[in-house]
Amino acid sequence: MIETVERPITRPARTRRALAVHTATIGGLAAFLSATLIWICRLWEPGVQYVSQLGATAMPTAPVFNTALLLLAIAAVLVDRSLVSRGGECVVGWSVATTLLVCGLCFAVASVVTCSPGCPIPFTEGALPQDLIHISFAVLGFVLAIVAMGQVAVVRRRPWMRAASVVTLVAVGVTSFSGAMIALLRGDTAVGGNLEFTAATLAIAWFGVFGLQVAADERRIRRNAH
Repeated sequence: MIETVERPITRPARTRRALAVHTATIGGLAAFLSATLIWICRLWEPGVQYVSQLGATAMPTAPVFNTALLLLAIAAVLVDRSLVSRGGECVVGWSVATTLLVCGLCFAVASVVTCSPGCPIPFTEGALPQDLIHISFAVLGFVLAIVAMGQVAVVRRRPWMRAASVVTLVAVGVTSFSGAMIALLRGDTAVGGNLEFTAATLAIAWFGVFGLQVAADERRIRRNAH
């Protein structure tokens, strides 16, 4: 069931919408900055195969990468706050804002609890408890990002965003699943790593586009209210 709730444009409502514009815009830009920093790290250490390895303990890219992951967490939470502050959340099963909030918190934990050197798969030789924590929260964060894409995809009032979310959801799902299976089956790590970086980039870009789209919606509503 899909619900959209719009309240009359009173002065407090205009204030909430102005806040929504600012938080959504900052959130969208934070997501794009996060993707940029991750690719700077990737170019810095081209031999690294998987995304989380860039933030592993003792890696020279760790400070920048973990900052990028924290920026992604901030982006998700800011877009969540913009949906809440405007007084009209999109609800598909449960609110998109709730999905984004939990997603952001997962990325925040993953940015603080990093992989051990080499970022081994949990429960394999050399893996430490921090590897399980980091990978669990990072994977859950990206799963929730896919859930958010699915929720936005069925919101009828944004047809172009719905189409973009469907395309991104399918692309992220296929590339991330393929990369994960290659890693688990000890396949070509270069191919698996490239697929994982592609999935991460698409997901982060979606956060950026969605945040800026929410801000644009709010600007349009404010203009029409005057």
